[in-house]
Amino acid sequence: MGAQRGFDEIQVGDHATLERVITAADVSAFADLSGDRNPLHVDPGYARLTEFGRPVVHGMLSASFISTLIGMHLPGPGALWTSQTLNFRAPAFVGDAVTVRGEVRQKVVAARLLLIDITVTTAAGTVIVDGQATVKVIDTVRRTDMEQGTGKRTIVVTGGAGGIGGAICRALGAQGHDVVVNYRSNGDAAANVAAEVAAAGGRAITVAGDVSDPGAASELFGRARADFGRVDGFVHAAGPGNAPMTFEALAWSDVREQVEVHIGGAFNCAKAALPFMLEAGGGSIVVIGSIYADGVPPAQQLRYAVAKAGLAAFARSLAVELGPKRIRVNVVSPGMTMTRMIEALPEKAKMLAKAQTPLRQLADPRDVAQAVAFLLGPSAGHITGETLRVCGGIAMI
Repeated sequence: MGAQRGFDEIQVGDHATLERVITAADVSAFADLSGDRNPLHVDPGYARLTEFGRPVVHGMLSASFISTLIGMHLPGPGALWTSQTLNFRAPAFVGDAVTVRGEVRQKVVAARLLLIDITVTTAAGTVIVDGQATVKVIDTVRRTDMEQGTGKRTIVVTGGAGGIGGAICRALGAQGHDVVVNYRSNGDAAANVAAEVAAAGGRAITVAGDVSDPGAASELFGRARADFGRVDGFVHAAGPGNAPMTFEALAWSDVREQVEVHIGGAFNCAKAALPFMLEAGGGSIVVIGSIYADGVPPAQQLRYAVAKAGLAAFARSLAVELGPKRIRVNVVSPGMTMTRMIEALPEKAKMLAKAQTPLRQLADPRDVAQAVAFLLGPSAGHITGETLRVCGGIAMI
């Protein structure tokens, strides 16, 4: 029996063969099972009167060996044979040695399907059956430690020195996890967050780096793997300042800065983290979005709203592609949150935001952090591609 292989391990061009000798006992057993007692197959006296001069093996008996090839060899255990085209090119007879060959012609990733070209030939090289099989690869369910909620996890938090990023680090530390506090320039704040993680019961290291730089992202995740032995996921909370700017004052470089950190940073982190999450058997990614990406955006926030909307689309697309690899990708979108980012806003604007929010209050960074911790954990094990809005109800979609 062939070893079970995951869908990702199977490549176009992979092939396998199976050899069998068709016996009289095979014909008798097939006739008993199918009820097909056509004398052409089971009555030697009748068959001698035909052009063949001897009994012809049931065509479906010859084709039945395809099932053996698919179920035991290509792709092997876990295969679900969903359709088959068959062409019966020549008759087979008792005593024929046949070779069944299958070769993967195409992979349909979204549906986890394989299209396999099939031929059944005799020892003399005569093709007796050919066609194409469609096979779905069913993986056995393997729950990772992260999905089960057992053992420590290692989570990288970009922008971990910020208000929301720091709260996320502390929430993960309180759950006993290993946290990598990434920061770009505020090393003192990052060190304070790491100390708070340790005080809460977790372990933490700080790693400087601008994740909009692919090299820095690679170093960040390499350090996480080296220090803690694994990487189970990351939270992308890094972002540049986004003071209001009119369109007249806005330059494309201002938009590009937001896009490079929010979307480019998420892209670079996913690229760097993927090998380590695959090594761990799966994982979870959470990106910090914004309700500004929903509905009517606020005035003078074009660059920020564009970047956050693109980040949400990136996360959904990544969720589709990485889902079969047991990696979940979700978005947490806060509304106005009590961080340094809104310190410069007039008090009147904050009061108006509160009044327009059904809960009549702004979010605390801890509210966002708890939502992130939920999406990273086992209780959200069947949630991916979703956006969880932490906004007191000001956006309901």
